Amino acid sequence: MPYFVKWTLAGQDEVFDQPVSYAKLSDALDCACTVLYRHPTDIWIEDDTGSPIALDFRIKQHCMSKGHA
Repeated sequence: MPYFVKWTLAGQDEVFDQPVSYAKLSDALDCACTVLYRHPTDIWIEDDTGSPIALDFRIKQHCMSKGHA
């Protein structure tokens, strides 16, 4: 199942996304850790149906466990 990283930035209505999908959730979470350096107002990971799989809190937990935060 493909996973997609999406986020919003302060002062912008646009939803940004990574131009590639990830086959493993762990890879999408690692990508989301990199996006956190941009200080998004919201960040999440969706599956191929557009359903949220991981939200801000879960992403931050993953990043902290990997030493990214």
